[in-house]
Amino acid sequence: MGYLKVEDDIVIEKLLEIFRSVGYDGASISGLAAAIGLKKASLYHRFPEGKEAMAHAVLAYIGNWNESQVIEVLMSSKPAKERLEVVLDSINSLYNGGRLACILRALSHGTAAELFKDEIAIIFQTWISAFTHLANNLGHEPEKSKKLAESTLVRIQGSLILAQTLQDPSIFQMALGDIKADFLK
Repeated sequence: MGYLKVEDDIVIEKLLEIFRSVGYDGASISGLAAAIGLKKASLYHRFPEGKEAMAHAVLAYIGNWNESQVIEVLMSSKPAKERLEVVLDSINSLYNGGRLACILRALSHGTAAELFKDEIAIIFQTWISAFTHLANNLGHEPEKSKKLAESTLVRIQGSLILAQTLQDPSIFQMALGDIKADFLK
């Protein structure tokens, strides 16, 4: 019988799914391996440093997504309104319309908080910078632009928590609509 071959993309997507659903502390190596369809030894072969390395790989994946789907778009020379709409659509897709939890939240509490805070902070800081840039392009004053960018993150994170807790994705949809309206004021 041959070895089961699981593509790297699938491994990362499965890890992302598991960490989103049970958090870092709730994920066991056995559970991770089973969900991916690998033996524990195969998982350790890919990630010799264990679960922490797996979470770092997930954060690198999210960082790459962030760069291509948010930062590059917001910093591009396309019309500002179009950039905003494209990014909000991408964010909506990432969270399946508010039905999926945020991996950054899942990896920012418990024992994970100290392990991954720097990587998560970089992602949040790049969002704030890029959304501030967009707000400036839309004619907002610099101080208001930064507050608008920070408020965007708070609304996204907060609405995801509420949507998950209350099992009502419309809360997330409403937040995205409010974000768009505020940027276009």
